[in-house]
Amino acid sequence: MVALKLLSKDDVITAYLKSFGFQGERLASIVATLSADLTSFSSDDGEVLIQRVDAILLKLARYVFPHSHLKNEQLLAQFKLCFLRAKGAEKCSPNDLKSLSLSKELIEEMRSLFVINAPLCHYLDMPDQSLDYSSSESAHD
Repeated sequence: MVALKLLSKDDVITAYLKSFGFQGERLASIVATLSADLTSFSSDDGEVLIQRVDAILLKLARYVFPHSHLKNEQLLAQFKLCFLRAKGAEKCSPNDLKSLSLSKELIEEMRSLFVINAPLCHYLDMPDQSLDYSSSESAHD
């Protein structure tokens, strides 16, 4: 098992954004952009920092999928999945994140990759039904 020592909020953001496919100079630029947006962040808790980054990504997810009725956690997961499948890290710039907008091409591609697990179901109460045992007894004779 590898142990990581996180030294700063930039380290936490870097580790998190690598999972989205960001790397190299693009990664450094986006980390700097997000880090600048989180200047008031003072906690040493990495999970709290990730929640703050996710809050930014959720705003972007609501922009990309404005008609979605998914709960926040579900929409964020859907956004991450579509972003990864569309290779968004190669197409997203620091300015895109700062302005909370993506290119029209990337948005269209992400929308085309939106996964619908199942149609919405509506459950109704089924009325009680009586069973007729008389016909089943005669079938066994």
